[in-house]
Amino acid sequence: MRFAAFLLVFLHHTLPHSSADYPLPRAAAQFLAIAGRAGAFGVDLFFALSAYLITELLLREHRATGSLNLPAFYKRRILRIWPLYFFALLVLAPAMHFWDPADSLPPSYVAGFLLLSGNWVCATLGYPASSFSLLWSVSIEEQFYIAWPWLVRRSVRHVRTWAWAMLAVAWITRLTMVHAEHPAVWCNTLARLDPIAGGILLAGRTGAADSRALWIGGGLGAILLAGAVGNHAGWAALWTYPVAAAASIAILWGTLGFPASHPALGYLGKVSFGLYVFHVAALRIAGSALGGFALTVAAAALSYRYLETPFLRWKHRFAVVESRPV
Repeated sequence: MRFAAFLLVFLHHTLPHSSADYPLPRAAAQFLAIAGRAGAFGVDLFFALSAYLITELLLREHRATGSLNLPAFYKRRILRIWPLYFFALLVLAPAMHFWDPADSLPPSYVAGFLLLSGNWVCATLGYPASSFSLLWSVSIEEQFYIAWPWLVRRSVRHVRTWAWAMLAVAWITRLTMVHAEHPAVWCNTLARLDPIAGGILLAGRTGAADSRALWIGGGLGAILLAGAVGNHAGWAALWTYPVAAAASIAILWGTLGFPASHPALGYLGKVSFGLYVFHVAALRIAGSALGGFALTVAAAALSYRYLETPFLRWKHRFAVVESRPV
């Protein structure tokens, strides 16, 4: 699932978004252009999956111990996210600027990202011309990680109520921002709560074992619909975001409890954070989709082995309940 979410985002950054850019028959050109635009909603799939996994683990811990060890939770998240996240900001972003002066992350953006608020800077000022502007989505996830465990511990019985409230907040926020320009809504935490709320609502459930193809196929179709006629801003955004979130939840619901995937796909899922972080820079360096994908995989593998794994070895020391692949 993590690799599938990454692949959608990779296609978004690789495929042209206009059918006029393809020297192909009209139907094929339109499909590829739609797929390219729809790939942006791989971010929603990431949000939904993260919310599901985090909530599932929090609920398991509460059932097993009767409480939540919040310091241990935050230590696990720090060890998983921060090493690569801050390495990208403090080392890779300057390196890309040295390689290509046009690839720049201005100081105001760096400050926002360092404070785990890069999405708010992008929502206010627009995207910077940096290969690592995509880290705005990590800021949203980090904000969720900071707030959500406290809400769960405060009232574990009202987890689903909180999720429904998130859906209401997201819709109301987008309604008040209907005249805002992209990416003001796309990068706004309050406007992007739909897939997070959906992932929360799936926690504790086992998935659609008897109708996986229907749910996954329907979810992919809905994502393509959002890419075909939806929009990230304006009145169309009022239905685009809920459709994309529902599509992500349908795909996730269809895959819960699915038998283990091929080892290669499992590995690509394991290094998916690195795939996401490196792929735009890799595409710019390689200059082609195939070369960019190969360079992305190589960089993610090296990062996981030599940068992330030493920290991940410490992560298990703070585990209260063991996680498993989903």
